[in-house]
Amino acid sequence: MNALISAVTRKPRLTLGLWLAVLIAAAPLAIQLDGALSGGGFTNPRAEALVTQAKIQEQFGDEPNQFAIAITSESRVTDQEIQAAAQVLKDEGAASVITPETRPAWLSDDQKAALIVAGFDGSNTAAQNLTPRLQDRISDAVGNDASAYVTGQPALDYQLNVHSKEDATRAELIVFPLLLIILLVVFRSVVATILPLLMAGSALAVGSGIGYLLTRITDLSNLYSNIVSMIGLALAVDYSLFIIKRFREELATGADTNLAVRTAMSTAGHSVLFSGIAVVLALASLLIPNVMAFTSIALGGIIVTLAALAVTMIVLPAALLLLGRNIDKWQIPGRALARPRDPAPARVGTRFKIAGVSAVLAMVLAATPVLGLSLQSPVASATVLPANDTARQGLEVINQKIGADQLFPLQVVLEFGPDVSVAQALDAVSATAHHIEIQTGVASLTSVLDVGLNRDQLTAALDATTRPSELSKLWADNDGRIVTRILVETSQGPDSVQTHTLVTDLRNALPTVVGAGVTVGVAGATAQGVDFDNTIIDAIPPIALIVFTLTFILLAFAFRSFVLPTLALLFNALVVGASLGLLTLIQALTNHQPLNSVTPVLLFAVMFGLSMDYMVIIIARMIEAFQNGKPFEQAVLTGMRQTRSMVNSAAVVMIAVFLAFMTGQISIVREIGIGLALAVILDALVVRMLVMPALLSLIGPGAFGRRARLNNARNSGTTTAREPAGV
Repeated sequence: MNALISAVTRKPRLTLGLWLAVLIAAAPLAIQLDGALSGGGFTNPRAEALVTQAKIQEQFGDEPNQFAIAITSESRVTDQEIQAAAQVLKDEGAASVITPETRPAWLSDDQKAALIVAGFDGSNTAAQNLTPRLQDRISDAVGNDASAYVTGQPALDYQLNVHSKEDATRAELIVFPLLLIILLVVFRSVVATILPLLMAGSALAVGSGIGYLLTRITDLSNLYSNIVSMIGLALAVDYSLFIIKRFREELATGADTNLAVRTAMSTAGHSVLFSGIAVVLALASLLIPNVMAFTSIALGGIIVTLAALAVTMIVLPAALLLLGRNIDKWQIPGRALARPRDPAPARVGTRFKIAGVSAVLAMVLAATPVLGLSLQSPVASATVLPANDTARQGLEVINQKIGADQLFPLQVVLEFGPDVSVAQALDAVSATAHHIEIQTGVASLTSVLDVGLNRDQLTAALDATTRPSELSKLWADNDGRIVTRILVETSQGPDSVQTHTLVTDLRNALPTVVGAGVTVGVAGATAQGVDFDNTIIDAIPPIALIVFTLTFILLAFAFRSFVLPTLALLFNALVVGASLGLLTLIQALTNHQPLNSVTPVLLFAVMFGLSMDYMVIIIARMIEAFQNGKPFEQAVLTGMRQTRSMVNSAAVVMIAVFLAFMTGQISIVREIGIGLALAVILDALVVRMLVMPALLSLIGPGAFGRRARLNNARNSGTTTAREPAGV
């Protein structure tokens, strides 16, 4: 740390010049990030649904990307309009196009809505990027008398990507003016206000630029840009605020610029460094599920946190050294900065302790809704998109007029061993179909038994060298191994809780129904969602273990105490539990939908890292006062008093950033925004300013560790000058 400070302070202009070069290199890359991100990412490619889906594509020739085109008309949809739309799809490279001509059920009873399904080969990203072109060309082709909507999974993913970009941009446009106002109130100086915003902007540019480079070697979800904006703005501004406020405090005591920078960096800067490391370690735990959405969030958060650390630990001190007392230039009217005074009285009163314990009980109570928490990622659903989105409108038309279940059926795939005959396989299909038919939530199913042939005719047709197309789409025989599938349409749609339960029930029961020697797989959009949810739920214990363990070790090293890390884990668990409980309650009272399975895990990991800001900053000032000879409780109150305005200001910054994302059109972005805002409010205003000092006073000086107690004993009653604490 001292070596870094020395290097920066020796050549501050060179430091700023090098950073400017980094920004110039990052800017053109950052501009290209949005176009390189992918939609989706809420699947586990190693789980049953996608493994089975790959088998389906191999055996039955299904294209991996299915677009659905809904055509509506005030009078009736004409054959010419359907054919015109189908021709556009063929011209754009569709490998298959199915219209109401071969699927009469895809024309609504009133003939005012029609469905066309087109399959495209190639990558999902390439298919997604076709969406706007298909929308424009098909709308032009059907003319003014009809409306066309391009939907289906590629279109939904594309629109999710578009709106995620819009959400991030909108939030930044909202939050930068808010931060300008907040920082002007905090600093009362235009120069001091602009500096954190410059640090935040440069951190976002670097985080986005590196993100673009990562897209050259791996797929990243659109959530990458959201998390870079959300975490980058909050951390870069907060870290800068902590250091600038300490720098100005030191200047106010008469210290020269060089000493003020060194003191600010060895105290607040050291705390920022530990806090940033804690954030990185917590976010790294999100790599455990190994799914694109979480990997993108983890990488975005880690990269922008490291960028925020770089600007606050390297660039900011260089800027402060050059600015010196000009940091207070262009002041606005208001009370001048004064050094925090020691608090009085010098003890934490009984009422304060009772209030702290009561706050703990209240937060435990607030966490109780978590006991009824229901998690489910949205699948084959447009409800995450805004109401005016064309992909959402198209899916709603299909659902209301035709039935979206035909687009997103469950697919039960049976694969038999080499010694199984056609007759035996048909018996297994019959038993499987019968079991599925009697399940709650099943509307209809289609298997080879439903093609209109009796058993003898069907057996002969399946034994033949060539088969009719309706059979080849349901039955395959490669190298003597029979593979067949059953298409299951559900009564409540692919995104319902009932259909999710049906997938789990079928997976549990069907292996017993078909017996040994038969491999059963359940695929489809709902099955992919179930697999994703299970992947996240299974990852929660290792994520929690890693975060708890690494946080404990880091804080034990920082504070040379085992009591403080234990308290930190308790406080963070309280904050995450209470905020998640309140979020669950809000969700139950507003839209009655399960929380997105991403939200709780992300809230846990991000908040565990972010809360280290306040913990490290406040405790560091308490220990600093204690080591300089103050009695324990007076040191606790001194640390609180000296950091109260700083922590509250930092909390307001974070809350403003997170609430700005509540304006997002994507539901998961809104959930994360409100969850993190609630967590910061509880952490800064309840835990750090009420619960923490109350519990510390109950524990006593042993909380600060042996080294702090020895320094306190050495300095008690002396008038020696204050020396910066280690953190």
